[in-house]
Amino acid sequence: MKNIKYSILAIVFIWVATFTSCKDDSESTPSETDQQLITLQNNGTNWVLGSDGVTKDGFDVTSQFAGFKLNIGNKTYTTENGLSPVWEPSGNWDFIDNNPSLILRDGDTQIVVSVTSNALTLTFTADAVPTGGRVESVSGEYQFHLVSE
Repeated sequence: MKNIKYSILAIVFIWVATFTSCKDDSESTPSETDQQLITLQNNGTNWVLGSDGVTKDGFDVTSQFAGFKLNIGNKTYTTENGLSPVWEPSGNWDFIDNNPSLILRDGDTQIVVSVTSNALTLTFTADAVPTGGRVESVSGEYQFHLVSE
């Protein structure tokens, strides 16, 4: 009889120890926006123009952005050859409503983000007028096709 009590006690102890030491794995899984942020940061490497370049309203304008580079940080960005005001030399961005496919750049430009293994496509409308320029010269829908540098 004593052996049965000890056996039951040992089983209960093992059961309690097993289930109290287990952690919920869902706590360590990053959110979709956290995963997207990591992908966009590209290990600190620049995004540069890919073979599809840049289109504005469906027309190829890649030559206007020769040497374009985009570096995405933790809700910040820097660019080279961004043709201000299409891309400012630096600024801030954030996800819109925690949607990993939508970001708001500099508080006023909504960008649709599509990212695959090593390619990033950014689609947005520019409404700004460059200093001394005409609205038509910059305004329009842009699509940047970028790859990791």
